[in-house]
Amino acid sequence: MLALCVRMMTVYNLMFYRRESDEGDIDIHDLVTSFSALEEKVLEQYTFAKANLIRTSAMNYLLNSGIQWGAAPAVKGVRDGAVELLHTLVSVHAEVFAGAKPLLDRTLGILVEGLIDTFLSLFHENEDGEFRSLDANGFCQLMIELEYFETILNPYFTPAARESLKSLQGMLLEKATENVSDVAENPGHQRRPTRGSEEAASDDRQQGGLTVSPDDLIALAQQCSAELLQDELERTRMNTACFIEAVPLDTMPGSAKEAYDLRGSVDSPNRYFREAPQPLVSALPGYSSRGKRR
Repeated sequence: MLALCVRMMTVYNLMFYRRESDEGDIDIHDLVTSFSALEEKVLEQYTFAKANLIRTSAMNYLLNSGIQWGAAPAVKGVRDGAVELLHTLVSVHAEVFAGAKPLLDRTLGILVEGLIDTFLSLFHENEDGEFRSLDANGFCQLMIELEYFETILNPYFTPAARESLKSLQGMLLEKATENVSDVAENPGHQRRPTRGSEEAASDDRQQGGLTVSPDDLIALAQQCSAELLQDELERTRMNTACFIEAVPLDTMPGSAKEAYDLRGSVDSPNRYFREAPQPLVSALPGYSSRGKRR
């Protein structure tokens, strides 16, 4: 339908240049107005249908992945579910690029903004369920994947999408700080099914006086990103190359440049915790450097 709309626009543009009389110009103006309204309707229906598919993929990514966010495993990289979620936007890119290229930026801008809003709504809807608690590993997993999304989809991030992303990151940070601090204050409530009681009790005594600040979690997320994001962009670049190929070098995030074997240095678009203070992370209980995903 998008392709049909573009073809019709081409027809009335040609007609516009062929008509010379004032009366003809008035007729063409009415035609342009009608086709513009049709274009808006087609775009609205197309993005609505795709947004529903993206919401389903986002639900699978956040809620049906099998991860318990309050007891998440160590971060090893970007999960397959994140790449599968991007595949829905890759399909949209292919369709619109082939049939209605002039509408590509606008279409993906609408859908990327909708994706971040979907993340926000899913988090709110499940605060008493899947996201009742969020530990340090879960926080870092989500933060590195949000940075992964933002780096790849950077050309299509609208100002509204960036604001929504900051809001989401802030809520995740608040939830994780609350949860990790509660564990530090009440270490006996944390389950350790694979460790002996004496070792667990020793850890409890060591962690009993710890306090965990948002800066500690931000620093930990930064460290995960520094260790893993570059390799993950490289590992998945064939899956997401369509979003990078048409981007001017001077606007491409630095991490994406390096992953695609390009030269230059630009700050990552994710400034929420890139520019945050970087305190030591030794206060975080149970933290150790993570091995990179292979």
